Amino acid sequence: MSSLLLRGGRVIDPSQGLDARRDVLVRDGRIAELRAPDAPPLPDPELDVRDVTGAVVTPGLVDLHGHWYEGSAYGIDPAVSLRSGVTTAVDAGTAGFVNFASFRRQTIDPAPPRVLAFVNIAALGVATTLTGELDTPAHIRPIETAETIRAHADVAVGVKIRLSAAAVTGGAPAALELALRAARDVGKPLMVDVGGPGDFMPQALDHMGAGDILTHCFTGGGATIVDEDGRMRREALDARSRGVRFDIGHGAGSFSWRTARAALANGFLPDSISTDLHWFSINGPAYDQATMMAKFLHLGLDLADVVRLVTTGPAALIGLADLVTLQPGAVADIAVFRITEAETPLRDAFKSEEIGTRRVDPVLTLVGGRAIDPGSVTITLRPAVEADRRI
Repeated sequence: MSSLLLRGGRVIDPSQGLDARRDVLVRDGRIAELRAPDAPPLPDPELDVRDVTGAVVTPGLVDLHGHWYEGSAYGIDPAVSLRSGVTTAVDAGTAGFVNFASFRRQTIDPAPPRVLAFVNIAALGVATTLTGELDTPAHIRPIETAETIRAHADVAVGVKIRLSAAAVTGGAPAALELALRAARDVGKPLMVDVGGPGDFMPQALDHMGAGDILTHCFTGGGATIVDEDGRMRREALDARSRGVRFDIGHGAGSFSWRTARAALANGFLPDSISTDLHWFSINGPAYDQATMMAKFLHLGLDLADVVRLVTTGPAALIGLADLVTLQPGAVADIAVFRITEAETPLRDAFKSEEIGTRRVDPVLTLVGGRAIDPGSVTITLRPAVEADRRI
């Protein structure tokens, strides 16, 4: 593999507390050196030099919540992540113990980005829009879920449960207890999905422990982490004090400008920004991780914080902190993007549109040192069917 030099960029690497102009040298798929701008030229006639002056260079982005198993009505090709600099795409429980091995063979192992996954506590995962995966209590399988995570320990990062009203009717407390049992059995986090009328979110937070993850944390449907007066709910504050983590998981129905602004006004930042990208959200309102970054810049976060929340923040939640870095010797997973001053329509999941002033434009994605033009990545979505109208 030839050597490559990213020259002239602003390097933001939260793992090193670095925000400075540096040239990034990649050799044999790994970070070889971070060079000062005035370092002497390298005596390598075959060096592939990419001028990224004015662009931002970061570790490859992590998307903690997407749906990448195309054996599900929700699943899409994870290669789409490369369009926005995501080099680690985490599946949020699209498959359960029955179909996880198939998901691994078909998608996880051959995918161009690194794909990891939460295993759904429901036997078939999120297979269809036609019924909730927890509607049949017999499908809730903590023993088999734990066994699957052990058998796929190199890619399975935790347990997932969807407690939204679409997934379970009346049985949320029992389902949550079984999911917690599986997570504790394998020593992995439980990701809890919330949102919708009759939501069990406040009670769920009271049962979650250190390292567990509440996704859709800025949702606007059903109970939210802020009350009607814009104050943080006691359950959210108590959960954070116990070490519960909070992930965005935007999706098609799980991000609200109102909730986001209220939480941020209370000093309550998420631990991770993620897309919840799937068949129903890829063409709006989530789109991709670059759009998510633009939304949080619009909300007033500075760029360094936004980068942290799409790199080391989510990586730490799943034990990947050592991989998401530009330190010499690390795997060369890198995102390069430009911040463009431009009016940008930004829509939440509740049809509220605001106009941002900055756009995040991906320039280059490196996976294991292999350079990929984000604009060259194409995927094919499955055709729409009548059942999709249920969403």
